[in-house]
Amino acid sequence: MATFDPILAGFAAASAVGWTTLAAARAPSMRRELLLRGLLGGTAAFALAFSGYALLDGSGVRVTWEGMLAGGWPAVGLALLIGLLEEGAKLAGILLAARDLARPGVALVLTVGVSAGFAGLEAVSALSEATTVASLGRALLAPVAHAALALPLGLAIAWSARRRLPAALAVVGPALLVAALLHGASDLSLTSNWPGRLGFALALLAPVLALFAYARAVGRTRAPAAVSVQAP
Repeated sequence: MATFDPILAGFAAASAVGWTTLAAARAPSMRRELLLRGLLGGTAAFALAFSGYALLDGSGVRVTWEGMLAGGWPAVGLALLIGLLEEGAKLAGILLAARDLARPGVALVLTVGVSAGFAGLEAVSALSEATTVASLGRALLAPVAHAALALPLGLAIAWSARRRLPAALAVVGPALLVAALLHGASDLSLTSNWPGRLGFALALLAPVLALFAYARAVGRTRAPAAVSVQAP
């Protein structure tokens, strides 16, 4: 773990608060509450992930970037393990922060808030003590990357909010697997020349495009209903 850097910590905190505030604008009546809940949920998620890594380390499973760089199937296994651990921790953070998930946009706002809080703490704990443009850039953009990877979780939770537990589990479980696979693929891409940064970008872009397609589909289904209500 890196030595505490107050400049980086302040930048990471401002980034987390800024991105969460931007997302919370979707629910103006709950803005402050969602901001607080999201960031506290992100803190809980980071604590869970940190504890998970400590347990793995204590059991002899070393999850390191060097292991990822070694390549081969062991690197694939490590990438999937990281994805499951961190996305599972974010899922727990979202559920801990949950309130009024059936309201439009709330689940996605909490997803962004939890991801931003998680990313900010991860940046402070993982980056070097020397503040550089690269470390500040990562602290600024890491909440976006983590939120994109967690989008399947947010969408699944939003869909499940009005469903019974069996139906909810049938959707949230696969969503966690998708988020973990995307997370693992993004990390694995950065350790190889191919697909490299292109693979990383595609892993982040895929859930965003899925959200865009979902929003358009919902808009199309609601428009005819609105027209039929207005028709004499």
